[in-house]
This record gives sequence, C-alpha cells and structure tokens, in this order.
Amino acid sequence: MSKILNVASALLFILGIVDVLSGLEHLFLPTDTINSLLVASGVNLTVSQIQDFSPSLLGFIYLKIQMYGGLSLSSGLSTSVIALIPYRKGEKWAWYSVLVIGGIGMFAGLVLTYIGMPSVLPLMLVAVILWIAGLALPAKEILSKPS
Repeated sequence: MSKILNVASALLFILGIVDVLSGLEHLFLPTDTINSLLVASGVNLTVSQIQDFSPSLLGFIYLKIQMYGGLSLSSGLSTSVIALIPYRKGEKWAWYSVLVIGGIGMFAGLVLTYIGMPSVLPLMLVAVILWIAGLALPAKEILSKPS
C-alpha cells in the first residue's frame, strides 16, 4: 500500500462519514432540517405554518426528507466501506465506482445546492475538491495496474 492510496482513501472516507451524518440528521431530525432549509432559502415560513396550511403537505415534506436521509446514509456507508478496503488496496473497480457514483452525487449535490441553498455552496465545493483529490491522487497508480 502506498502513501498516496492511504491519503486518497482518507479523503473519500471523510466524505463518506459526512454523508452518513447528514443522512442520520435527515432521517431522525426532519423538523430541524426543514427549519434550516427555510432559513437558508430566505422563506419566511415556519413548520407550524406549513402544518396549519396542510398537514398532508408537511407529511409529504417529511417523507421526502427522510427518503433523502436514507439515500445519503446508504451512500455514505458504501463510500466509507469502499474507501477503507478496496480503494486503499488500489482496486480498479473501486476507483471507477467512486468516479461514477460519486460524480453523479457531486453533480446533483452542486445543482441542488445552487438552486435551493446557495449559502451552503462553499461547503459543497469543498466536498467536490476532496472528491476530485481522492480520485486524482492515486489515478495513475490504480489505472496503470494490469487487470
């Protein structure tokens, strides 16, 4: 194992842990998530106002936030496991999976953050930089290995 693989693996592991924590927050604290989204987007509403307007709308919002939390949690767990075991060993399939799955997630995250919460965009850009560094550092070493 090379030092570069260890560093890249650690960068991707950090992203996975952040994803896990975000997923847990969305799953178990949907009201806090809704409040932070409302404040960040500049909408002058509260959860109780949404509840008064339409309880079924609030239930739908909770469901969507919790579904995102489940997606984020599973994505973070898989990223963490891949980063710690096969990626650190320099396996090609792990590099490609981080490229494709991470690329889809990073692109979607950038677009949704830009549209919904521009104030959080700098944090999303840091995540993208970590992802790119985690891919670029060991790329030559991993991709030059014979299959």
